[in-house]
Amino acid sequence: MKLYVVRHGQVPSNIEKVVSGWNDEKLTKKGIEQATKIRNELQNVKFDVVYSSPVDRAIQTANIVAPKNSIILDSRLAERDPGTLLGISRRSIDKKAWNSLDMDRTPEGAETLLAGLKRVGNFLSEIHTKYEEKTVLIVTHNFISKCIWILENNISDMDLINSFFHNNDEIKIYDNLELNFEEKQLKK
Repeated sequence: MKLYVVRHGQVPSNIEKVVSGWNDEKLTKKGIEQATKIRNELQNVKFDVVYSSPVDRAIQTANIVAPKNSIILDSRLAERDPGTLLGISRRSIDKKAWNSLDMDRTPEGAETLLAGLKRVGNFLSEIHTKYEEKTVLIVTHNFISKCIWILENNISDMDLINSFFHNNDEIKIYDNLELNFEEKQLKK
């Protein structure tokens, strides 16, 4: 399987650098330009299937990037549940709890990296089986892209994990995707 992962275009909370969760933000003018740029870069790629997060900003991006495709919405691609951290500055987040591989929820009720890895691993296992020889586009969020990257590359180093970032106008491509993340990491 060849997998293309696109993050939604810029939204106001990206500019403000606050936790946005599942809110219904629309793309900014720059966000629309970013999605259009990605569409132009991918214009010669034929996608067999397009998946999107069900969050509005991802759907809006998917419709710009792949206007001729039917889009399958999947809640496993939604942004992480921020719990009570919705709207707070990203700088004030406890990164150790936020990126925990030991618990499903932070003390504030936010979804942790471990919980995200479980749901994204489930999704990737399913599509890898269904679309083994196909080309798949996923339009999602930085958190989900991070989970895909961890699972694809068997990353466990927390410094690397904390440094991951998927820009709003960036395409990440995975060829011959196989889940490599050790199962024991998901069962801690």
